[in-house]
Amino acid sequence: MGRYTDAYGPNVEQILLQATRVVEGRIPRQVRNELMSAVKAGVLGRLPKDGLKPEIFFHPDHKHGAVDRQKREAEYAVKCIATVMAGPAEYANDRKALTDKIFGNT
Repeated sequence: MGRYTDAYGPNVEQILLQATRVVEGRIPRQVRNELMSAVKAGVLGRLPKDGLKPEIFFHPDHKHGAVDRQKREAEYAVKCIATVMAGPAEYANDRKALTDKIFGNT
C-alpha cells in the first residue's frame, strides 16, 4: 500500500502533506486509532511524548525534521517555564540548568 492514500483518513493525509504534526494535549480516540494504524503500517512515523517533548507524527521521509521540531518545542517550553519561575537575573542560569537536565548536556 502506498503512502499517499486516504485509506487511513484525512488526518493521516494531512500529516503526509505537512510533513509533521505536533500533538499537544488529548486527541479523540478515533483519530488516534487512525494515526496509530498508519504508524503500524509504515505510512507515518511517530516520536512519543517524553517529558516536555511533545508527541509528533511525521512523514517517514522527514524524521530529522520531526526530531528538530520536537527539540524546538521542548526548548520553547523550557523557556516559558524559566521565564515564569525565575526573575530576570536568574533566567539565564535556570534556563541552562533545565536545558541540560532535559537534553543531557554536560
